Amino acid sequence: MSNQAISLLELNLQLKDAVQSAFPSALWVRAEIAELRENRNGHCYLDLVEKDEGSDQVVARMRAMIWSYTYRMLKPYFETSTGRALSNGIKVLVKGSVEFQEVYGLSFVIKDIDPVYTMGDLEQRRQEVLKRLKDEGVLEMNKGLTLPMVPQRIAVISSAGAAGYGDFVHQLEQNAYGIVFYHQLFPAVMQGEKAPQSIAEAFERVYTYADFFDLVVLIRGGGASLDLLCFDDYWLAYHITQFPLPVIAGIGHDRDVSVADMVAHTSAKTPTAVAEFLISGASRVLEQVNAYSRDLKQITRQQLLQHQSRLDRQTYQVVPKVKQVMTEKKHLLVTMGNRLPGFTMGYLQRHVQVLKQFKRQLAQTPSRVLTVEGQQMGRYTDQLKGQSTSLLKHSKSHLEMLDKNNRLNDPTGVLKRGFTLTLRNGEVIKDVGFLQRGDVIETLFRDGKVKSEVK
Repeated sequence: MSNQAISLLELNLQLKDAVQSAFPSALWVRAEIAELRENRNGHCYLDLVEKDEGSDQVVARMRAMIWSYTYRMLKPYFETSTGRALSNGIKVLVKGSVEFQEVYGLSFVIKDIDPVYTMGDLEQRRQEVLKRLKDEGVLEMNKGLTLPMVPQRIAVISSAGAAGYGDFVHQLEQNAYGIVFYHQLFPAVMQGEKAPQSIAEAFERVYTYADFFDLVVLIRGGGASLDLLCFDDYWLAYHITQFPLPVIAGIGHDRDVSVADMVAHTSAKTPTAVAEFLISGASRVLEQVNAYSRDLKQITRQQLLQHQSRLDRQTYQVVPKVKQVMTEKKHLLVTMGNRLPGFTMGYLQRHVQVLKQFKRQLAQTPSRVLTVEGQQMGRYTDQLKGQSTSLLKHSKSHLEMLDKNNRLNDPTGVLKRGFTLTLRNGEVIKDVGFLQRGDVIETLFRDGKVKSEVK
């Protein structure tokens, strides 16, 4: 039995010959990178797998490697073409040879890689994420939120040490309008495999204090575009679509648009651009408020001038009317004063007749009756005297008051109190709008008058 056994080396040599016979030339293989390692010599070692599309279970696995001199060319070529690093979890189309070494066993030596295949796979994944969000009816949900007119309370999700975060804060605080913004940082990892979960957790922390903020800013800034694949993650995008505050994205890339950009309420290229967006929105409102203020001042000034002009016209109209009323009342009082003696005389004469009648009756009346009637006659006499005196005093006081008011409203008296009257051709000027360039006007003072020409 021992004579029929072969050594392990002989077995491996036979396997090596069989492999070389079965795969005499290089071939293209589709696979997913499960693990990638670079050693200090510059060689790259990979574990390639294939997964079942339905269950996502690994159905095939093979060890692969890229020698250092090949890896130094393939790595930058792939990353420049695809915009992302050659890393775990991506699908690749690689060309290589199947080799079996006596010591290391079976391996696949990669000599070329097709970046177009990986780009198509990445784009397909991105389109699948977008389609899933659209089918769930949440793709435009955050865009439907109303952006505050002047958002000043801002929750910021970014890395604390990121240059983009510093640029964003500096731009806000040094704005030319002096607008004050309150901003609070919620730190998160902004690149790599842990970034989607870290950013989602930051959104959850912001949600706890959602009532304190107007919107959320997701900024990254700087760095290579190959670090931005985390922003195509489905669960991160789903968090953004479901967030109750508007999300402004400023991830900091110029070429590609991530899924996070698409689902955010508003997207800008850089953190600085996000700050400018917020400042410009607030400045437009501030400028509108200033414009309203200027319009209000102008309207108020015009109204005051109109009312002042109307008041001046009414004042000049009231003085002649007051004089006219005073003249009429004075004439009426004079007429009443002239008629008063006649009225008094007639009144007295009528009572004299009554007294004479009472005298004739007294001659026939007993002494008691005479006494009573005499007392009554005395009361009548006193009442007549009192009413006549009171009527005369009241009339005199009324005449004096009317005369005093007349003197106060006399233009001569007005001039003595420091006021002036301006005339043109003997007519009082009540409104500056009545004057024209070249008109000669005359101004009356209490102690004289001057003439002047309108320039």
